Amino acid sequence: MKQTDVVIIGGGLTGLTVATYVARAGLQVAVFEKAASFGGRAATQDHQGYSLNRGGHALYPGGAATRVLRELAISIPAGSPRNVQALLQGQFFPYPGDPVSLLSTALLKGAEKWELLGLLARLAMLKPRSLASVSVQTWIDQHARHERVHRLLDASARTLTYSGNLELISMEPFLTQLQLSLRRPVLYIDGGWQTLVTGLRRTAEQAGVHLHPGTRVEAVLQNDGRVRGIELSDGRLYEARAVVLATEPADVARLVDDPLLQQRLAGLTPLVVACLDVALQSLPRPDRPVSLDLDQPRFYSAQSLFAHVAPAGGAVLHALRYLDPMAPGDAHEHERELEALLDLAQPGWRDRVVRRFFLPHMQVMGATPTANTNGFAGRPASRVEHISGLYLAGDWVGQEGYLADASFASAHQAAQLLLTDLAGQQQAATGRSGPELAA
Repeated sequence: MKQTDVVIIGGGLTGLTVATYVARAGLQVAVFEKAASFGGRAATQDHQGYSLNRGGHALYPGGAATRVLRELAISIPAGSPRNVQALLQGQFFPYPGDPVSLLSTALLKGAEKWELLGLLARLAMLKPRSLASVSVQTWIDQHARHERVHRLLDASARTLTYSGNLELISMEPFLTQLQLSLRRPVLYIDGGWQTLVTGLRRTAEQAGVHLHPGTRVEAVLQNDGRVRGIELSDGRLYEARAVVLATEPADVARLVDDPLLQQRLAGLTPLVVACLDVALQSLPRPDRPVSLDLDQPRFYSAQSLFAHVAPAGGAVLHALRYLDPMAPGDAHEHERELEALLDLAQPGWRDRVVRRFFLPHMQVMGATPTANTNGFAGRPASRVEHISGLYLAGDWVGQEGYLADASFASAHQAAQLLLTDLAGQQQAATGRSGPELAA
């Protein structure tokens, strides 16, 4: 049996972040990732100079991700989208996401513009936590009087939350993302999200983390309510003082033989989307870079116009259909819908394809914050209270942040709790204090 202080299962953004914090505090850390490379859903495929993310990723500055990346001294080169448009009945209009476009767009008439302006001002002032138990659809239905304003808010909510079921999802994530986007525009990362993964991996290695790609964990070992280590699929054993599960809820349920935890995870509803990712020789209509569909739960962006993700002259498009997690629908129909969206926005794109991928049910997050479960409060906590030494981290854990912000916030929280608990155990055993969380 090999020994280490801390084992982290999962080598995505969350796992690498936890590992860095814990290793910087002076503990020996081992990260096990079942895939051959690190990154998880943030991994980017490179093809002839095209950087293709798994779906249309965007980073919202100003939240937990920004805070953690600053603490870890990781800088990310990126650009922000401009000239965002709204698609309604086959026509493209300037999307009223700022005062200039709100005044200039022909999408809305005078009374509709005043109503939207008033609603956005109100939404900017609300506390997300105060509406956690209210669904997005309920709030919009109660407050939007004009049809086009209603459609705009629906489309905006779907885009910000990645959810096709606005009756299910809580207002808390919508407000959280909306308020971030009103303060600062979203970011498309140069080189795709692999740039972020590479930066985190380099930082983890510099902190002394031992990385094990292509290594599958079979089970978390425990007895008497305490973690003892892990067993790998080849039978090797690692003894550890603590284990962090930075992976999906289904993996956690498989790895930990604990009915109470498995029951807790069974109540989570993953959030999924359908994605069509396309690399083109050139972009037919650069004047249509980003569009929210007001008729269907669809969205597309030409990220290569704002971030370095394609060779000179080339283009990368991401089209998404937001799904209802309770009834995902037919994958073939979703692919046709996304192709039709690109036909409208970028006519002639089919003749310029270099590479394309269709992901029919790509998981965006491990759990949907629903109104019925009180938003973020319905997500599991980082510390598994009834199993000493066991911690959870990921975009489905903790009460702070959404999407990548939840990943980074829960990673910081898990590391902080772990170090505090180990320090308490050491102090109880020796009378001396233990490691502390360091940036």
